Amino acid sequence: MDKYEYWSGLPEVGIVPRAPHAGPLLRHVYEQEHGRGGFAGKVTHTYHLYPPNNWLADETRALDLAAWAPAWDSPLRPLGGTHHALSVDVGGPDMAPDSPGARKRPGAAGALLGHADHDGDVYRGMARLIANATAAMNVTAPRGPMDYFFENHGATMVFFIHQGGGTLDTLLGPLEYRKGDFLVIPKGITHRFDPAAGPQHYWMYESGAGDPQKAESPSTGRFITHSESDYRFPRSLETRNEAGRFEIFSKVGATVTRRVHPTHPFDVIGWRGDYLPYRLAVEDVRPLSADRSHVPPSGHTVFTLPGCYLCVFTVRSVEKDAMWLPFFHRNLDYCETLAYHWGDFFSGGGVVGPGMVTVHPVGLPHGPKPAALRKFMDGANPGVHHEVAVMADFANPAMISDHALGLSRPDYMAAWSAYTTDSRFTFDPNRLADVRALGERLGDARDSLAPPD
Repeated sequence: MDKYEYWSGLPEVGIVPRAPHAGPLLRHVYEQEHGRGGFAGKVTHTYHLYPPNNWLADETRALDLAAWAPAWDSPLRPLGGTHHALSVDVGGPDMAPDSPGARKRPGAAGALLGHADHDGDVYRGMARLIANATAAMNVTAPRGPMDYFFENHGATMVFFIHQGGGTLDTLLGPLEYRKGDFLVIPKGITHRFDPAAGPQHYWMYESGAGDPQKAESPSTGRFITHSESDYRFPRSLETRNEAGRFEIFSKVGATVTRRVHPTHPFDVIGWRGDYLPYRLAVEDVRPLSADRSHVPPSGHTVFTLPGCYLCVFTVRSVEKDAMWLPFFHRNLDYCETLAYHWGDFFSGGGVVGPGMVTVHPVGLPHGPKPAALRKFMDGANPGVHHEVAVMADFANPAMISDHALGLSRPDYMAAWSAYTTDSRFTFDPNRLADVRALGERLGDARDSLAPPD
C-alpha cells in the first residue's frame, strides 16, 4: 500500500476488484453493471455472492399497474383554466374554517389514497396527481413496511418526506431518512422502504427522461442553493447471505413485473461507482435572497428534471426594499404545483396549510391571496419567512389525474374573491387620477438601501 492515499476515482464500499471487469476476484463473485446513457453515462458496479439472474423463470408474472397500485395509474385530464387546492393532508391542520374555499378535509390516509384494498405500503398506495410527457407528481401515505423489493425501470424517483421517517434499504446499503428529507432513488436500483412507527406522508416526483441535476447559476457558484457535499450516500453494506423466496416488482409505464429469486437480492459484498441513491435534508438548502429585489420562484430551484424543475421555499429573510410577495403572474409554459410542508406560507393568506397541494395551470393569473396582499400594502413586513414548501413546475402540456380531481376543493377559486368585494381593490371612479398623482410623487423614489446621491 502506498504511504499516502489521496481522494480520487469513484466512491467504493466493501470488497471490490482493483478495476471493473478485471482481476481474479471475478472468478469467485458476480459483477453487475448499472449503467446509464448506453453505458456512457454514470455507472455503478456491484459484486454479488450469487448471479443476479437467478430468478425462478416459471414464477415471473406481468401485472397490470391499475390492479397492483390502483391510484398510481389514475387517468389524466386536461387542467383547463381553473386553480385547484388538493386536500391530501394526513393528520395535518385543515384550511382555516372561515377562509374562502375552505371545507372539511377528507380524513387521513383513506381519503388520500382513494381506496382501501391495498397493502398499505409505499408503492401499492401510490397516487398520481399531475403529469406531463416526462415527469409526474405522486403522493403516498404508507401504513406499513414492504414485504417485497421494488425497481422503477421507467423513472428516477425523488421523494420528499412530509411526515414520518424510517430506513430506505437499497442494493448499495441503507439510508436513514426523516421528516424534511429528499430521497433520490435512481432508475432501476433495487430497494425497499421500512417506515418507522407513526403517520407517514411522502410526495414523490418521477423523472422518466433523465436524472435530477443540481441547479446551479453560472454567477453564484456551486454552493447555492445547496452543495453536493450535503448529499448523503450509502456508506455501509449489510450483506445478506440468505436463501428463501424473495419477490422483486419492477415498473415500466403501466406494467408491473413480478419475479422471484431463491437468494436475497442484497447479497452485495462491495460496490464502486457514482450511480447512487442519496438523501438531502431540506435544512441544508441555503436560499438565495435579496434586500432590493424579489427573487422569482426559479431562484429557489434545487433540482432540474427534463420537463420539470423542483424548488424549495424555506426559512429566509424577507426583502426590505422590494415587494416581498410574489407578483401577480401568468406562467405561460409551466403548470405550477406547490406542496406545503411547514409554517404559514407567505402568499397563502391563511387559505393553505401543511399537507395540502395547490395546482395552478398555465396561463391563468395567480398570485398572493388578498389577506397576504393587505399585509404587504400595510407595511407589515414579517422580517423572516417561516415556511417550507416544495414547488414543482411541469412543462406544458401538463394534466391532472382523476384521483387529484376527487381531492380538489370546489371553492378554491373563491380564495381570491376579496379582490371583487374589498373596497381597497374594487372599482373607484377616482382611481386613475389618484394613481397618476401617486406616480408623480413616488415613481422616482429611491431605495432606502441604495448608495447615496
